[in-house]
Amino acid sequence: MNMKMRLIALFGVACILSTDLDLALADEPAEFTLKTQSLNELSLTVSSYHYNEPSLNVKMDGTNIGAGYLGSYSFGNDWFVLGSIDYNYGPVSYSGTGTQSGIPQYYYNLKAGVGYDFAFNSFALSPYIGIGYRLLSQTWGNTTTSTGAQGYDRQSTYNYIPIGLTHRFAVSEKGKVETTLEYDYLISGNQFSALSSLNGGAVSGLSDSNNQQNTGYGINLTVMYKEGDWGVGPYYKYWNISQSNTNYSNATVNGVPVRYSVYEPANNTNEFGLKVSYRF
Repeated sequence: MNMKMRLIALFGVACILSTDLDLALADEPAEFTLKTQSLNELSLTVSSYHYNEPSLNVKMDGTNIGAGYLGSYSFGNDWFVLGSIDYNYGPVSYSGTGTQSGIPQYYYNLKAGVGYDFAFNSFALSPYIGIGYRLLSQTWGNTTTSTGAQGYDRQSTYNYIPIGLTHRFAVSEKGKVETTLEYDYLISGNQFSALSSLNGGAVSGLSDSNNQQNTGYGINLTVMYKEGDWGVGPYYKYWNISQSNTNYSNATVNGVPVRYSVYEPANNTNEFGLKVSYRF
């Protein structure tokens, strides 16, 4: 082989190696962007909220607006940690023993977890597990329904274990779809009812009640389209909580001693919403 032929052969090999290297480098960022990244993310939400106690035909409905924060840190060896908080507010309308509208309500969730990334050719799976806390508060005291039933302040708290899986895949050079499905296992719950605010007039001796709700679960589903620093998509939150324990106590009605019981009925909550997020 003469010198000219050798140069042509070497040039051909170099082109092949360069092409292979370019392809490898082009593939690598796609894998990295589909894995969990170290980031801070703010979000705004608007949602439709529906609470139901089937045994008593009690319902509460409203429109929520909310804000959230998500922080995640990738260790670079496929392990990651994450933490989040979301806050939602919106007055609800009550129907049951009469009707009432404009009841102030808010809730917030705190969550922290650890997970691992599994990267494939065209998608990534990121399972995680952690610990969560949810508090919901209703300011219902000193009000009455359409039938004259008196309202009282209520607070629900849940301690739970979130078990989730995030699936990511690219839909363009800059855009990707990120779907997260999470199951929340209830560890313990408490329903606080400020019944002492009902004392007065013919009624006396009512005491506040704390009822334990230790059986239940939640489901969270979010589908987000993300491009650059922005994201948008629908989400769904669901809680199914079993009936609480029953507390017994004594009070006086019209001067007559009575024994009464307090429990929190089995209930479920559905929330459908839209989320917009910004990463920084």
